[in-house]
Amino acid sequence: MIKQWIYIAVAALALSGCNAGSSNSAATAEGTDQESADQVVTQRVEEIYAAVFQMYNKEDSLRNLDVTMEPSVAELRSEFNADYCSREWNELVNSIDSIDSTQHEGEMGFWEADYWIMGQDWHNLHISDVKALKVTPGEAQVEFKLHNLDFVKTVTVTMVNEDGAWKISNFQDAEVDVKQAMKRYIKEETE
Repeated sequence: MIKQWIYIAVAALALSGCNAGSSNSAATAEGTDQESADQVVTQRVEEIYAAVFQMYNKEDSLRNLDVTMEPSVAELRSEFNADYCSREWNELVNSIDSIDSTQHEGEMGFWEADYWIMGQDWHNLHISDVKALKVTPGEAQVEFKLHNLDFVKTVTVTMVNEDGAWKISNFQDAEVDVKQAMKRYIKEETE
């Protein structure tokens, strides 16, 4: 009888070990899925900024040679927005451009700084230390170091998944949340 109890106890331990292994396998699979999702969004941010900064750095190089790039990055900005930013972002930009062209013609208007470079001037642009802060199937936050003019600042972009492609929905640094500033400006100008 004791042998039977020992056999049952050993079998029970073995079975619970198998179940724990299954649970660990599931946790490992979830961790792998999360790592994969993190990698997808960080890679997308790196691709976007590589494409955009290629043009900014090209214009900077040509400007140093006293040559004007055609089209300029200012003229390419709507193309960058269409390719890499969300529908909501583009709607906000279009609203601001409409307000500024009718109510602030010849003035600075809203765009005192460029959200791609989080500043006004640029030289030797690149990003580093890209990491996903939060990733869900529909939204992600990605942080990176933005290198510009021998300065480094931390930038966070909010990404949304639209039609299977990750697009930027907001740009933030320690000083400004661009989307919130845009919404505030539109509200103030249209009241």
